[in-house]
Amino acid sequence: MINIALGFDSNFAPYAAVTIKSILQHNQNVNFYLMYDNLKKSDMAKIDAMIDSEKGGGGKTFWVNMSGKFNNLFTGSWSSSAVYFPLALPSICKDERILFLDADTMVTGDLSDFYNQDLTGYYLAGVHDYGMVANINSGEEIATDNNKKLFTKEYFNNFLNWNIEEMKKYFNSGMMLMNLKLMREENIEEKIYASLKEKTFAFPDQDCINYVCHAKVKILEPKYNYMVLHDNTWDNLSDEVKNSLLKYKQEKEIPLIVHFLKKPWRKPAEEVSFSKTYNQLRKLTPYKNHRSKQETFQFRWSKKGKYLRILNKTIFDFSA
Repeated sequence: MINIALGFDSNFAPYAAVTIKSILQHNQNVNFYLMYDNLKKSDMAKIDAMIDSEKGGGGKTFWVNMSGKFNNLFTGSWSSSAVYFPLALPSICKDERILFLDADTMVTGDLSDFYNQDLTGYYLAGVHDYGMVANINSGEEIATDNNKKLFTKEYFNNFLNWNIEEMKKYFNSGMMLMNLKLMREENIEEKIYASLKEKTFAFPDQDCINYVCHAKVKILEPKYNYMVLHDNTWDNLSDEVKNSLLKYKQEKEIPLIVHFLKKPWRKPAEEVSFSKTYNQLRKLTPYKNHRSKQETFQFRWSKKGKYLRILNKTIFDFSA
């Protein structure tokens, strides 16, 4: 049995449904732990029906109401406390391990071998956050609170007390294979909450778990959390890192888990790797006709751009 957790509200339910659908297409016997806040009953019913139609009786779905649990915490540039939900998983799921996925991810294959890998001595397994690497390379400033900004390298050195080698272990929390047994034995959940009272992190949900767990993190290959990066982030990566990721960016190889930092519902399909597969999956969910205000705006501009390109080609051909 595979335990998988997601956290979302009604705004993100259509995208969480795609993540869940992608899992069900390639995996059986999955227990879902769906942590939510401000979720409509209609969204819950749609997702329940989708899961029940796919899993054929294998696995269970646990809806976990997180309302109010993290409301008093700083959320950084995010408006929702849902970013903190995975921190509570050691007390939510009593099994030995769980896979947490952000609701903007897509699974492309069987998770069994990945899920059952050896985690002895590790709190969790994750993939290096290449976006943070780009921040360091570009000298970008990040805010720790409303009044204080530090360059990314200074933030690691002074705020987190990390050296260069420790920076290399900074992982992206959008995919975490968590060793819940060890985390409970060493009171990691409590230590994370204590760190949130002690520090005002720039990326609170991700920084706090990195800060507490970094000494026992198993760093995995990018294919287990391939992050579809924004163009400016990609441009600031080193050539070595770009070369290691290019096969996925160009879709020459398919990663096991795709993580859409650049959202396929906000950008034209040709600008986002694996968006075609994502959009095909989306049509198989109860939200196939859903379009947010952002998507409607993007769609209109995309259509306008298409018409302008056609017009430009027509004029160019005519004048020739």
